[in-house]
Amino acid sequence: MGLKVNGLYVAAEVNDSGDQYGKLRARSTSKGSWETFSLHTDHIDNVGYGTTITLRNEENGLYVTSEINTTGAQSGMLRARGTNTGSWERFYVIPQGNGQYALKSAENKLYVSAEFNYTGGDEGLLRARSTSIGSWERFTFEKVGGTGDMSAPSAPTATASGRHDVASWNLCANNNPSTECKLQYADADTVASSVASDLAATPAGYLIRRPEAIFFQEICEKAVKPLELQLENQLGGGWDVRFAPTYYKVVDEDGSTDSLLMAQKTCSDSKTSTDRGSFGIALAVKDTNTWYRGYTLPSPYDKEQRPALCATVPDAGTVYCNAHFSSGSYFVNGQQAGDDPDNIYRPQQADGLRSIVDGLQSDGYTPFYGGDLNTTTADVSILSNLYSSHQECGQATPDAPHTGEPTDGNNKIDYIFGPVGPTYSCEVVDPQLSDHRAIHATITF
Repeated sequence: MGLKVNGLYVAAEVNDSGDQYGKLRARSTSKGSWETFSLHTDHIDNVGYGTTITLRNEENGLYVTSEINTTGAQSGMLRARGTNTGSWERFYVIPQGNGQYALKSAENKLYVSAEFNYTGGDEGLLRARSTSIGSWERFTFEKVGGTGDMSAPSAPTATASGRHDVASWNLCANNNPSTECKLQYADADTVASSVASDLAATPAGYLIRRPEAIFFQEICEKAVKPLELQLENQLGGGWDVRFAPTYYKVVDEDGSTDSLLMAQKTCSDSKTSTDRGSFGIALAVKDTNTWYRGYTLPSPYDKEQRPALCATVPDAGTVYCNAHFSSGSYFVNGQQAGDDPDNIYRPQQADGLRSIVDGLQSDGYTPFYGGDLNTTTADVSILSNLYSSHQECGQATPDAPHTGEPTDGNNKIDYIFGPVGPTYSCEVVDPQLSDHRAIHATITF
């Protein structure tokens, strides 16, 4: 996002030093990495996600903080210097009409103002200091692209043939309290080394063969690049690991959803209070990958906005799409905890994923897709559009029942689909790092 006030973009002054490092000023006429921010939302006890936003600067990767303890003319100034999120990094969003918003510090409850009457190096300085909203307190958010490439992929240079091995695994690597979730507060390096070693082919790991593509769900953003390196070290070959965040719609200070802003869900900090970045899904493919794109699937407005992520490998003629659907009906302490207990949104998510896949197939690619679709074989009719003219790895033939070996407790909720025609086999293994087992499809043309 570009953040704009009075016609000027807000920049983080990352060349300044000391207690001036990263201070935010409205002073640019164009956007670069200093003027680009991503929106995040973290969990507040008894409130949840989506009630406040935090800004992270693209240039230095740090969160914007309100310097509440600073005194004088710079009291409450905003700086891109935070490594974690707390009340100093949180802002309420208040729509002002015409696409404009006021930002209120969650710490001191004052509105952010751009000081256009300041001069020199503080001209346009952003400060959380105002008790009312005027033109200096009205900001616009200007979207900058999306996750991955928004244009169409290049044409494939080969046709899919031979054997293809694709795996999917929900890592449960955020804050799930289940004792089965060994990575719930693990740092990036621990996640990367543990996951890669368990996915190596036997005898060192759990899979029969090395996969060419791996779908990961419930992973933290900052584990992605370490995981790429560990896959190369432990599985061999060259890998690209791409990431797509899970979003929340941001609610206004009064609890309504008129803001229309979307913020990335933030992972809980590690046990050592290290920021783990955003929460979402990842897709590991060959390093000859030339195009990838993230998508947001139809989701309940006040719940996680569920992602899909696709990547092409032109020299294999293949495209891979990973998704994490909304949760169905389940109860915690007698209370309904599922995002989609009435089966309204998962059929729409299945239709959305199939539409994405069909579009990429029309570009000449052979698709393999799936992930944690949060749908048991008892209500698998929700996924009927995915089975149409495609085959799931748990099916011996295209006409076989839509069943398969359990991947989560006694239920199958993880799936891998491909085209009709090849032969399919499906193994499910339990590396005992997660509450999900890993699923591995072998598809032979």
